[in-house]
Amino acid sequence: MPELSPPTNSRTGLATYLLDQGLVSKQVLDAALAEQHITGEAVGTILVRNGYLARGDLHHAERTEDFADSIPEAAAATSIPIELLERFSIIVSQESATEIYISTLIDEAVVRALVEPYCLGKQIRFVNFVPDQFELFLDTITREQRGPVKRKDIDQLLFAAINKGASDIHIVPRPMSCSILFRMLGVRRLMYDISLDQYQTVISQIKDRASLDLAERRLPQDGRFEVKLQGRSVDLRVATVPSIDGEIAVIRILDAEQVAPVLDRLGLTGVAEWRESVNLQNGLCLVCGPTGSGKTTTLNATLREMDRLGKAVYSIEDPVEYRVSYTGQVNVNPAIKLDFAQTVRAFMRADPDVIVLGEIRDEETAKIAVRAADTGHVVLATLHTGSIIGAIDRLRNLGVSPYDLSNQLRVVLVQSLLRTVCLACRGAGCVACHDLGYGARTAVSECAVFRDSTEVAAAARGERRWPTLFEDATNKYRAGITTAAELRRVFGSAADGVIGPGGAVTPRGARA
Repeated sequence: MPELSPPTNSRTGLATYLLDQGLVSKQVLDAALAEQHITGEAVGTILVRNGYLARGDLHHAERTEDFADSIPEAAAATSIPIELLERFSIIVSQESATEIYISTLIDEAVVRALVEPYCLGKQIRFVNFVPDQFELFLDTITREQRGPVKRKDIDQLLFAAINKGASDIHIVPRPMSCSILFRMLGVRRLMYDISLDQYQTVISQIKDRASLDLAERRLPQDGRFEVKLQGRSVDLRVATVPSIDGEIAVIRILDAEQVAPVLDRLGLTGVAEWRESVNLQNGLCLVCGPTGSGKTTTLNATLREMDRLGKAVYSIEDPVEYRVSYTGQVNVNPAIKLDFAQTVRAFMRADPDVIVLGEIRDEETAKIAVRAADTGHVVLATLHTGSIIGAIDRLRNLGVSPYDLSNQLRVVLVQSLLRTVCLACRGAGCVACHDLGYGARTAVSECAVFRDSTEVAAAARGERRWPTLFEDATNKYRAGITTAAELRRVFGSAADGVIGPGGAVTPRGARA
């Protein structure tokens, strides 16, 4: 057996800076340095991959201090036209909703005046120019900005979707052509139309890379593959559906670094109550909502806040969407009869502190989740319900006894997602928001903490003492965070009682 390598005490300037600024703990930093001793990677890269540091915070740290071992990384997408980038030797290192970092060889005042029209609402910061990055940066941006999908360039389609922040790519054949749509901020948008010959090439390449049967066109198939983008891996899940016009392909983009690693950034109104409950010694903590409501993101952010070195954390998911370091993550596997209940029983024998269930979907899983909470563990799980009272009813319908429920339930968080008004154009539509009028999404939620069995019993009787999901959404609409059209899109006619028949003006490009 090879000799184990102990954690190293040597630190780079960046590592010391991160520690001094309180961005990481000494325990986490020591673990990253130990991993660096094995892999040889930069400590910042390790911290970002392991979920202890947001990439944006890493870039900010690198640019705040002059570290010899930290080179600004070129971006893979920008709203600044390629002609300006090429003519004035401009590299965009990072671009967010509020800031853009650029470098250039010419006068900064001139460049600032040139790029300001494309950076509305953003603070322009200048960083050191790295000549070796310029050609590669131009090539990447050219691929992203110019033209629809080429015949043999599926990577261009994938990179365009990732860079635009799409969560899914829908490839839908029609009688005379094929439509390619990106789901952006929860809503599909038509991006390209390609010929049927191009469609056949694209669908074959996708199936080949996802290890699907190329010859099978009559049955649905599922697969996955990865692509590299700016030094990180992006997981792609592929599902094909046979239709009368050909196979529909849907590619789910799972970019872990686009998931906010901090609960406070998700927009959850009851985040303090949720955080308090999941840090108790034991009990059942539920995240609820429909598909696509951000439940997995909330669980992911919750796990990233936990002491995953000091606590043994295990999760069972179908499938595992985002990898979280120092946790035991298990995929459901029906082929070998590996289900939620069987896996949780295995977890119970593996000295766990925290158990995460991707979904409570049947009676056996519900009962074993409560049993795990009863034996001194924190159990995090999701349910497909739309309200706190509905979550309690759902567990009772799954056979959980009122006694067990009232004694083990600690908190229920129900959430949905609303698009937020673009900060650059305030909903008018601009380059920054792809003319949608919306720049991001925020969670709307209702949260109830149960401190004793009487509170659970009261909720089970239908007594409510917390603001509802719709009330939270209404407050965010009145604060100008979202629009009347978005409130109607998510809540339907229920929104009319708040915004009235006239409502507010729908942003250009947005649909109610």
